[in-house]
Amino acid sequence: MLGIPLFDTLVILYLFLGGAAAGALFIIAAWSIVFHRRIKERHIRLQTAFKSLMSYCYVTGMILLSFSILCLLWDLGQPQRALSLFFRPHLTVLTFGSYSLLFEVLIVAFLIAANRLDLFSISGRVRKVLEYLCCVGSSAVMIYTGVFLATNISVPFWNTWTLIALFFFSSLSAGVSLVLLIDYFVKDRTLLLRAARPLQKIHVCVLLLEAAAMAGFIAVAFFNQETSKSIEILLGAEMLPTTIIGVVGMGVIIPLILESYNLLTKPYRTIPVSDVICLLGGLCLRYVIIQCGVH
Repeated sequence: MLGIPLFDTLVILYLFLGGAAAGALFIIAAWSIVFHRRIKERHIRLQTAFKSLMSYCYVTGMILLSFSILCLLWDLGQPQRALSLFFRPHLTVLTFGSYSLLFEVLIVAFLIAANRLDLFSISGRVRKVLEYLCCVGSSAVMIYTGVFLATNISVPFWNTWTLIALFFFSSLSAGVSLVLLIDYFVKDRTLLLRAARPLQKIHVCVLLLEAAAMAGFIAVAFFNQETSKSIEILLGAEMLPTTIIGVVGMGVIIPLILESYNLLTKPYRTIPVSDVICLLGGLCLRYVIIQCGVH
């Protein structure tokens, strides 16, 4: 991404960090809801390992989400303008995104305080409510990463609902990869990696949905005469390798092959290569879409 304007860099970082963070927070909250339904049947070591995983995922998600918000504020040029969105709110896309981010930050802060810092204890019912709210907030943030661009009518390449679907599934895929990557490094990871097999199956489904959304987005762009310049950049010598290798290869095909291979041949994962590749592919996706739209 050397040589691109600062504006583009900030937007790319915001879209990637915000999407990946929201995706990871959605996945860990949903996994926790399912996990704690049968908590009495879980081995104490598995319960301890899962609590550790939750703590690390919530903290990592909060850090990435905070960095994405900083990128968004920096892009405004005058960060103090962001306060007007809360003190003088109007029904706009930016207001929706701002309140979604704030809502998500507050919910995750409560979950970190309870799970990581042990500042207070929460009952199973309260925890479940917070986790459901986390899923709602995460979904709103993931959707907003696409809405942020799709509502820009001055850029025909972005102005399509298929971009919202693409960014949503890409964020969810990055979230799964981020959770599984953290899972690999926590204590008693073998227990958690065995328990994560349903999550790997979900990842395969999400990757297929992302591929479908990507095909839809490209089809809309090719049939829209107003996007001819963007398509020219996309198929150009400088952008095409990044698109094929980074977006399609690293973002979808390679993770899909590695996940399927692991599910078919191994009882649990070993080295989380596909997760790193998938995250890089998600970053490439946002880079290509921003670069092809801004010309």
